[in-house]
This record gives sequence, structure tokens and C-alpha cells, in this order.
Amino acid sequence: MTTTGEQIELRDPYANAYDPASERSAPAQLHGAPRRQRERRALASGAALVAIPLLVMGAIGSVVIDGYRDALATRSSATGPLPSAPDANPGAAPGAEADGQAPTGPDVGTDGLNPAVTRAITRAREAALAQGITIDIVSGYRTKATQQQLFDQAVTKYGSRAAAERWVLPPDKSAHVTGAAIDVGPYAAAQWLEKNGVSFGLCRRYANEYWHFELLAPAKGQPCPALEANAASSG
Repeated sequence: MTTTGEQIELRDPYANAYDPASERSAPAQLHGAPRRQRERRALASGAALVAIPLLVMGAIGSVVIDGYRDALATRSSATGPLPSAPDANPGAAPGAEADGQAPTGPDVGTDGLNPAVTRAITRAREAALAQGITIDIVSGYRTKATQQQLFDQAVTKYGSRAAAERWVLPPDKSAHVTGAAIDVGPYAAAQWLEKNGVSFGLCRRYANEYWHFELLAPAKGQPCPALEANAASSG
């Protein structure tokens, strides 16, 4: 065999041959790992996109609710407690009874009233109407039978004659039977008449009945007498 001066390198023809043992000893390549990692990153990004707006909205909602509560507190302190429902007897004087009920119904007119009361209330109604106030006479003259019926009902309601007489008198004591008393409504009309009625001789008589008026100051310039506590106190 003829050779040159250079050393000839001999190579193993099977050096790059397939070696099953080496494949078993080498770690297996995880072809699916990069895909799963991408999926996890995508899910994490999606969760972040949802969570961040929710957090922002929650913070805004908290601010709005806190502001609303502060506004309510400020309004409450500025306006005070809400007004309660009016009393059954809103026109009662301080210390007066408040369990009475104002008479209601249509205007019954002046039929049966004595002439002096008729003149006084007619003039008062005209003056009130000129100021936009309508005075209704919801109860005026009463027969003895009607007065007795009202009194009997009051005895049943209040439990005794003495208690009933604070609100309704028997026929022999009632000014309605003689045509000398009127009950007026609505409440605004009674207020107007209490303030201005003395100019026509009409005065509220009882502290517990804002609606009851009689001709108690017939003389010109005469003041109204002090209120009596109730009908029973009139003697």
C-alpha cells in the first residue's frame, strides 16, 4: 500500500450510527411543553384583563357609595329629622287634649243659626273669600235629637258622661242647639277665622277644638276672651 508523507486519519465508519442506548440515556424532548406554557400565559393575561377593570369598577363604586352616604348625612344634619304626621287636633293650644276629631262634611249653611251669628259669619266668609279662603260651616244648628245622639256616641267612645262632655255637650248645655255656635273647616279656614274673626265678633271658644266658634265679642273693638280648656270646663 502506497502512502504519502501525511498521516492519514482513519475514521470509524460506524461513528455516527444509531445508538439505542444513548437515546435511552438522554432526556426525552418535551415537544408539548412550549405550547402549554403559551396557553398558561394567555390565560393569565386574560384573567388580568378581566380582574383589572373589576378592581377599578369596585373602587369607583366604593367612592360613589361613600359620597352618597356623606351627602345623606350632610342633608340630614342640615334639615333635621323628617316631620311627623300632624296631630288629630293640630290647632290645639299647648297642653290641650289631642284626641278629638274635627267634624267633616259639606257646608250646611246658616239655617237655624240666630240672626247675630248669621250676620257675623256671613261677613267673615265674604272677607275670607276675598283673600282666597273658603270657610265651610260643617256643623251649625242642631236639633235636640241630633245633639243627644252625638252625646250618646261620645259617652260610648270615651267611657263616661264626664269624659264625653270634654268634646260634646248634652242638648241642654250645647250652644249648637240654640243656634249660637258653628264648627268650621277646613283647618286653614279655622286658622283664618281665629286670627280675623274678632273683627266680626266671632271667637274660638275651646282650646281643644280649633273648629268651634261663637259670637263672644259682639261689641266693636271687644277682644276675644281667653280660651277655655274644653266644653266641660265652661260650666
